[in-house]
Amino acid sequence: MLTSMRRMLAGLLLAGGLAACAAQQEAAAPAGPPQPANPQPTATQLSPGLTPLYFIATLDHVDNMPRNAAELAKGRRGPAILQLDVESGSGRMWDSQAAEGFAVHMTGLIQLEAGIYRFAAFSNDGIRITIDRTRVVDDPSVHAGQMSPVTEVRISEPAWYPITVQYFQKRGTAALKFYWQPPGAGGLMLVPAAALAHLPAR
Repeated sequence: MLTSMRRMLAGLLLAGGLAACAAQQEAAAPAGPPQPANPQPTATQLSPGLTPLYFIATLDHVDNMPRNAAELAKGRRGPAILQLDVESGSGRMWDSQAAEGFAVHMTGLIQLEAGIYRFAAFSNDGIRITIDRTRVVDDPSVHAGQMSPVTEVRISEPAWYPITVQYFQKRGTAALKFYWQPPGAGGLMLVPAAALAHLPAR
């Protein structure tokens, strides 16, 4: 009898924990599809590529990267990153000025059409890519070069959308390649440089 009661109590605790976890995930998820940048930029306002901020830090997870305004203000700005398509045997990436133990926070815009997109990234080490408030790539911890899980996202209208890329390299080799499958395409392909842009700082 006592054993049965213990099993029942354990089951109730497990069910309650799973329900709470699901509720937290649901609360954290954005409502609806990604929203376009507002206002939309004109072609003359845009410059190619994403704007990077570099940090020297030995990390194990994207969650440990700078996130708030005060932390991001300590980053070193570098030249725009035109396309996310790089592998490095030495570990050096873009304008990181370090072979190991660095992180890059990139922001800008991505041009999307209406329809269903699939997104993924090949990375070494952690990567997280967010369009508006929707995570489209999430492979956030230390790992050798590997493809992330594929995320499917419905885009409601053709426009420029805000994009944030969080990436860190801990040690050894490094890589970051960002892929998409646009509506009607037959498979994943590298996101072209023409689809990435930023508004220059004034």
